[in-house]
Amino acid sequence: MQRSVLAWYPDDAKDILVSGYAQGAEKVARKAAAVTFTKGKGKIVLFGFRVQHRAQTEGTFQLLFNAIYWGALQ
Repeated sequence: MQRSVLAWYPDDAKDILVSGYAQGAEKVARKAAAVTFTKGKGKIVLFGFRVQHRAQTEGTFQLLFNAIYWGALQ
């Protein structure tokens, strides 16, 4: 099985949120935010955040659709 980290949270919990309040930010610091697994022809993309959530930026939709597209490639 091959695995790789696509994105990760910053090392410092203070850098995780630019504005507002994030409860438990220290728990996700230095952790993976998106990971891929491949085994044979199977492919899995795991996201640690809601890429489909309507309040997220438009850039997160690209992650979702690229994961769907990548899964269809052979």
